[in-house]
Amino acid sequence: MSDTTTIEDLDFPKAVLTRFIKSSLPENISIQKEARHGVAKASTVFVSYLAATANDCARESGHKTIMTQDVLKALEAIGLADFIDRLKADLDAFAIKTKEKKKVKSADEDEDIEEVDEEEEEDTSAMDVAETSAMEVDDTESSDAAKRPRTE
Repeated sequence: MSDTTTIEDLDFPKAVLTRFIKSSLPENISIQKEARHGVAKASTVFVSYLAATANDCARESGHKTIMTQDVLKALEAIGLADFIDRLKADLDAFAIKTKEKKKVKSADEDEDIEEVDEEEEEDTSAMDVAETSAMEVDDTESSDAAKRPRTE
């Protein structure tokens, strides 16, 4: 076997692609199996081509990592500049959604930390009480021992 990856090796999951296709079509329209296969291959080729073009844009900019600006430049380079505004809007919405999720997660973690702190304080208080009680028992036993007469 060779180490080269071909387009046939890079298929999107069928269930995801089918759900995407169905959500893009009106309810009364169906799609043939062969047409679904064609859309799958075309989407794989498109994504591969866009990624390769974005990689070229990244290298031209002097960096190794493909960034959002490289993808936008790639869309323009392959003649799909009409999609740039829509993509920017989607990226902005994604960024907002991600920030909101982080805020919620951070707030949840803060609450969890506060709960753990409260539990630790309760545990510490309970341990202090138990230690104090144990010390009182030890004091009682030692004082009882002092009161007992010695048997020699």
